[in-house]
Amino acid sequence: MQGRWRYLVVLAGLLAMELVGLGLFSKGFFPYKKSIPGFASPVDRPVDMRRIVQEAQAGSVDMAPIGQEEKAQKATAQYGRLVLMVVDALRNDFVFGNESAMAYTQSLLRTGQAVGFTARAQAPTVTLPRIKALMTGTVPGFLDAVLNIAESDSSASLQHQDNLLWQLKTHGDKRINMFGDDTWLRLFPGLFDRTDGTSSFMVTDTVEVDVNVTRNVRPELERDGWGVTVLHYLGLDHIGHLAGPRSALMAPKQREMDAVVEDIHAIIRQQDARRQELDAAAKPTLLVLLGDHAMNELGNHGGNSQLETSTVLVFVGQGAAAQKAEQETAQDMAQGTEKDDRGRNALSTLLKKEVAQVNLVPTLALLFGVPIPKNSVGVPLSELLAECADTERLYLLQTAATQLFGVVRANDATVAAVDAREVARGRSQYAAARNCAHLSADSSLALQCMFEVALTEHARAASTSGGNASDAAERAYYAFMEQASTQLSQAFSGYDVRAMGAGLGVLGLAVAGLAALYQGAGEGLVHIKSRRLVVRMAAAVLWATYLVSVLSSSLVEEEHQFWYFWVQTLFALHMATSGGAWRTLAQMAVFRVVRAWNQTGQQWAGEPGDVRQLLSAPQHVHLLWLLAAATVVLVSASAFRRHWHSRATLWPRLWCVLVSYGSLCAFAYHAERVQACQSLGGLVGRLCAAACSLVPAEVAHMAQTVYLTTLLQVVVSGVTIFKARPDAVAAVHMATSDALVGIMPLLLLLSRPQNFALFALFLAMRALLSPPSQDAAAHDFREGVELHQQFALLRPPRMLILLSLVHASFFALGNSNSLASLDLSNAYAGVSRYSEAAVGLLLFVANWAAPLWWALATLADVAAHAHVHRVTPQTLARRLAGLTAAAHLWQATALLAISVVATLMRSHLFVWSVFSPRYLYQIAWFVPFYLICGTFVPILWLSAVVLLNRCKGNALSVLA
Repeated sequence: MQGRWRYLVVLAGLLAMELVGLGLFSKGFFPYKKSIPGFASPVDRPVDMRRIVQEAQAGSVDMAPIGQEEKAQKATAQYGRLVLMVVDALRNDFVFGNESAMAYTQSLLRTGQAVGFTARAQAPTVTLPRIKALMTGTVPGFLDAVLNIAESDSSASLQHQDNLLWQLKTHGDKRINMFGDDTWLRLFPGLFDRTDGTSSFMVTDTVEVDVNVTRNVRPELERDGWGVTVLHYLGLDHIGHLAGPRSALMAPKQREMDAVVEDIHAIIRQQDARRQELDAAAKPTLLVLLGDHAMNELGNHGGNSQLETSTVLVFVGQGAAAQKAEQETAQDMAQGTEKDDRGRNALSTLLKKEVAQVNLVPTLALLFGVPIPKNSVGVPLSELLAECADTERLYLLQTAATQLFGVVRANDATVAAVDAREVARGRSQYAAARNCAHLSADSSLALQCMFEVALTEHARAASTSGGNASDAAERAYYAFMEQASTQLSQAFSGYDVRAMGAGLGVLGLAVAGLAALYQGAGEGLVHIKSRRLVVRMAAAVLWATYLVSVLSSSLVEEEHQFWYFWVQTLFALHMATSGGAWRTLAQMAVFRVVRAWNQTGQQWAGEPGDVRQLLSAPQHVHLLWLLAAATVVLVSASAFRRHWHSRATLWPRLWCVLVSYGSLCAFAYHAERVQACQSLGGLVGRLCAAACSLVPAEVAHMAQTVYLTTLLQVVVSGVTIFKARPDAVAAVHMATSDALVGIMPLLLLLSRPQNFALFALFLAMRALLSPPSQDAAAHDFREGVELHQQFALLRPPRMLILLSLVHASFFALGNSNSLASLDLSNAYAGVSRYSEAAVGLLLFVANWAAPLWWALATLADVAAHAHVHRVTPQTLARRLAGLTAAAHLWQATALLAISVVATLMRSHLFVWSVFSPRYLYQIAWFVPFYLICGTFVPILWLSAVVLLNRCKGNALSVLA
């Protein structure tokens, strides 16, 4: 007993050390960008190059700096009011594609009354960092993706960071209202005048979240005095999470959003006409339709695939140009010759007409005559400035370029300040240069050169009256701004290398300690046998190849291929070095079906050909729900097979009923959410409806019933064990075997119905494992030593196969190392109000459902072997200790390897899109999976089973 306590204390100390190392490394690794403190003001605007040239030509030597009032006069606004309509996850083909249901918006684009772009968002493509990008013009930090889930967290607030809304309110004197996603309220506390927020994480709601926004549209827009109205719709994103972009719910939702656009457009046109009648100087209203990010073919987002990053920017109300286009359209319709396409707005080209999403910030700042936020890396859109006169447009570009050059200087102290007066007089460092080809294209000096060249061209245009000079200056400004924006968007800084190094050191010590503990537990990859060093080949090669694989960004994205390969390889080695070939062949065949179920990773994600897409197609709805129903029947049969026999008493039979009813509730929950029974129709639909009538009517109550039955199962299973009075080893065997089936209703509830059948396949694979009586040494990682076979050292330990299945099953459900595969659709099952703890727990279980089941299967397998071979409790404890040490040595080595690679790759182009999300996933594997679910929960649970099993006598007499 004392030895076991000592082992637990040492293990706890090593895991605490690993947590400290993880914390230190994370603190130093996750990058942030240097930002310029403070807020931009009108006095930051540059002196107009025209004035500089005029004064230089007049021979003025000491030119007085331009005053604040004079600069404010130069900031002429093109628009007076702004409606910002954000449709969450609005992918570009939802508006520009041939299958789009947004007919009115498309008509505005075709007739030239609107200008559209495909806006390219950057990873992480989740709401909070994308709103930050849209309002500050910056590339947010990766940890914003984590803060996106924590609704109560206020550390992501933009209260003290320069942003477009602050500029519009402070220097544009606008009253700002917001209706929709309450993420805006967290980011901009106290900034809005009128609000009606909606939680963004109740993804099961696709109706009320949008109704709550639309009900405010007409009443609020018809009020007097507003300057900016922000509308953020969530329903389309929620449909994507629940059923994907091809869902039958998607087209009606697009039509609903299109109707909102039409309604807003009609209101602001009427208001603008009335306002301009009263005041000829009144500025028109600009409507901007945009998405914060897009979605992939699974309906998820968070990564950097083309589908996830391709959202939209549509500007409706282009001043004089829009009025002219509207008049032409009215004339065409009157004459019966309506035009479908007006050149630049051809919808077929808008899918490829890409601009950076951050370009919205300087564009709106210039259009509304307010300063550009200090840290913006966006470039103003030329199409939106086309109505300005040449001289005015060049000054706007000078303003934007000067602001961008300020960000360049803030990120590189070696870049010298540029004085426009000196440039105009030909006295600057690169004044004589007509291009900067002699400098490295990605250097800060090249940016300084390009900025000076642009100012020089502007000075030349200001001193002449030719249009060619203005065009040359405009091209030079855009060349500088686009290059600067690209470099600044990819520039990372702020790594705390000392903290990262300290974290690596502590992680290295933890790995060394776990290796020693593993060897001390009688296990290990190597040991001495007859004075020879013997190496467990299968485990050693898998371990080595995994460490090599994390060096490649492509293999990190396609990690599922690694595990799929190794599972089949281990099965093949097992078949070659042991008996029971038919079982192994059957397992390999079943696993081949498992790996074909979901395409994952980046290379083939969303491509047609996997089983999930087949089942998601409307024409295969019957097959989908028949497979789901068959899985429920199989789970129920597995429960009855365990306990429903002639000698079974009330308690085990009650356990069977709880499992069956919980599984039925899980099936009904998914069926009711998408109204499957109605869509099935006929006899199948009636059977589905009859089954669903046996469970609570409310969808939320169905999920809560699953939670309740799962809890009751634990109680009933405990009572069953008490009644049976087994020894300690048998009690552990009964508890783990019951849990393996009893947890199924919960896992089905938190999985997509397309993946139900995977759990049936998992049950089949476990049933095909060799029986305990045929594999006495199955849980000894040194088993190859005792086998007198030609390939004994190649025989993979049973635990190694199960460990590989734990990781492979994670990807089999459609997960990957991208945040885009994080499934939020079932993280709110049965949750009536948002709770970070509840949603976080459900989110983890929903995405790690398969690994959790296989981890429990591994535990049950150890207990089954111990029970069959009648080992002592001390031997079982030693085997569980060896298994725990092996699992933690594996994950600690993986964490250390990924930390080292992340350090080496910290300047890599894919640090945010590949290595940062991979590191977050590794944290999730370590803390909630291996540490909590894989160690502390099993220790507490099995200890309770053993201890309570000893409580006989009075307790049992009461229960009898």
